[in-house]
Amino acid sequence: MKSAKKTIKHYRWYLFIMRVFRGIAIPVAKIMWGYTRKLEKGPDTPSIIISNHNTNFDPALVGINFVRHIYFVASEHTFRHGFRSIFLKFVFAPIPINKAQADAFTMREILHRLKAGYSVCIFAEGNHSFNGVTGPIPLSTAKLVKMSGAALITHHMEGGYFTKPRWARKKRWGKMAGRIMGRYSAEELKSMTPEQILKVIERDIHENAYERQKEQPVRYRGKKRAEYIEIVLYLCPRCKKIGTIHSKGNHFSCSCGLNAVYTEMGFLEGEGLPFSSITDWDKWQREYLTQIVNNAGDEPICADDNQQLFLVQSAVGNTFIAEGTMYISRTEFHCAGMAFPLQQIKRFTVLGKMILLFTLDDGTQYEIRSAFPRSPLKYLEIMRTLKRNDGLFID
Repeated sequence: MKSAKKTIKHYRWYLFIMRVFRGIAIPVAKIMWGYTRKLEKGPDTPSIIISNHNTNFDPALVGINFVRHIYFVASEHTFRHGFRSIFLKFVFAPIPINKAQADAFTMREILHRLKAGYSVCIFAEGNHSFNGVTGPIPLSTAKLVKMSGAALITHHMEGGYFTKPRWARKKRWGKMAGRIMGRYSAEELKSMTPEQILKVIERDIHENAYERQKEQPVRYRGKKRAEYIEIVLYLCPRCKKIGTIHSKGNHFSCSCGLNAVYTEMGFLEGEGLPFSSITDWDKWQREYLTQIVNNAGDEPICADDNQQLFLVQSAVGNTFIAEGTMYISRTEFHCAGMAFPLQQIKRFTVLGKMILLFTLDDGTQYEIRSAFPRSPLKYLEIMRTLKRNDGLFID
């Protein structure tokens, strides 16, 4: 771990880089994403900044809102992308976190940088939203805020979900905005419980993209708007089958005859379509998928062919193992000829659009990738349901 002297030296370097980067990024963000923000002087004291999360470029957009350099917590897999990773380290010096396992190093590094007098930004959801609604925030985040002795700043991002939906193949042109919602001093936080701090965070950073779009309509222009929507919409409301939806251009359809369009306003339109938003569709499919899982026998609940299995080697990279069919049953998760008993899977999460990342009891980690659009969410929801039924915890 760096000494305080080295940290100060590096901080001055990153502060200089960020000043240069900010001068370039501000006009680019305005042109490319219609991004507006209010430049904030602070934080004046070491602070934990917590924001909602909808796009891969949120760290840059939050960063240009502040004069001072901020350290960001970033997923460990972002350190495995060659030149892009080198650039991120060079400009932001992010703190890595492994989403597939508890990461004590991340907490130590956050506390170390706060103690050294700097501020850290955390996207508390852990992932950016697939359905447009801010995800659950773990109580451990509020406990960290409480334990750190630092101030808290809550930050809110708007418009990101429709600018670049997590599931989408292409970005759109519309409007985005970022602003500070609240500032809470270390003294204020001392008198609050972790549960009270969590409620403040949830209130300040909550975003429902479709509710905002209804109240403040914005047109998000772009081509191939519906492509890869099957990543998020994995269950057809008409035929009730899993994995039968396919997209092309601005339209998507199911083999049963369902046809719909993803509009420039981000809504879904089609004859007899029961949902006009991805949020509502996703709520229904998760509830219906639970019924499917609870009624399933010993046969596979869902499956996808031609999936690529990799062994993860931390920030170094991945080792390809094999390619083959992936499926999940009530007792096992299979991929490319390898079987993983559900009892041995400790954590299970989604990276980016489609990568499935899971960790076994012995700490071994695997990634599953796909060369074509398929939903990782159905596996995540099935895994959660099965683990919940067995009284086990899973992320």
